Amino acid sequence: MTSLDFLYIALGAGFLIVSIFLAALLLNLIVTLKDVNKITENVRSISDKLKESVFEPLKTLSELTAGFGVIHELIEKIRARYEAAEDVEMPVPKKSAKDKKSDHGFSVKKLGR
Repeated sequence: MTSLDFLYIALGAGFLIVSIFLAALLLNLIVTLKDVNKITENVRSISDKLKESVFEPLKTLSELTAGFGVIHELIEKIRARYEAAEDVEMPVPKKSAKDKKSDHGFSVKKLGR
């Protein structure tokens, strides 16, 4: 056996080791990409559930508050009319002695400037 034969055997063995290493690396890459695919599917399903359970009610709530804005504008217009007139009496809620929080009776109070 000459030194040239020994060189060819060493190069062949080195190429075989590198080939096995690359095959193992590709196998690990395939397994890792499968796991990443499963994780992204889980994240996608969680984000869809989050969209359904959080963002849809928030959208509905914002639509409701837009309706309340119209009611608020009407109340402000009525209040401005009462404040514009000097001698107009504006109804003011009476406070009950037993329940100060919600009594729906009204008394009349004169607006002055």
